[in-house]
Amino acid sequence: MRTGLILMTIAVVGLNFAVFGCAKTASERRAATPTMSERIKQDSVTGKVSDIGAKHVSIRDNAGETRRVRVDDQTKMDQVALGDHVKAYVSDDGYASTIQRVVE
Repeated sequence: MRTGLILMTIAVVGLNFAVFGCAKTASERRAATPTMSERIKQDSVTGKVSDIGAKHVSIRDNAGETRRVRVDDQTKMDQVALGDHVKAYVSDDGYASTIQRVVE
């Protein structure tokens, strides 16, 4: 009897961990959030996505200038599409460490 109660308690606790671990949706777990260091040290580019390639994203700012930033597997990036309004945190060599969608 005690063994059954202990096993049931362990199962319930394990299930709670599994449920709370999955509380966020896939897009929330994937959401791009810049670190404080990125916010302070890196330049940011804000505008609309004008082109998406395998290793780059082009962003057109409000002045009409387009800036092409490099991306790779390490870039934290929200799901973006052409025309989305984004903010990219870019290093001096043109590499985007984070690209996040922003609400206009």
